[in-house]
Amino acid sequence: MRSTRRRERLEADDANGYYYENGLFHHCLYRASHNAFLTDEATRLHAILKPYRRLQLHVRHRMHSSYAEHEAIVAAIEAGDAAAAEQALKDHVHIQGERFTDLVANIERLHDSACF
Repeated sequence: MRSTRRRERLEADDANGYYYENGLFHHCLYRASHNAFLTDEATRLHAILKPYRRLQLHVRHRMHSSYAEHEAIVAAIEAGDAAAAEQALKDHVHIQGERFTDLVANIERLHDSACF
């Protein structure tokens, strides 16, 4: 589940490439749940949030934080530590909510600098 391509996009400071790889990572997690309903709902929500998800990666340090959060999730899953995986996932979602305020505050600057 670890992605060399995600790391390469991170190291290249390629927010758009990271966004693509990030989406693949999330969909891999959804499928790994082996829960069709959860996979469908998470995929639906992921699609609805696409514009926000793309822009938020342009917030300073967000790609690095996102990568670290994902690594914590993967490490917990690989260790078979369900409680740690659950907490890492909750933390990741919670941080996204907190970062939304930052995004709104910087939306104009981000829109001007983002490549669409």
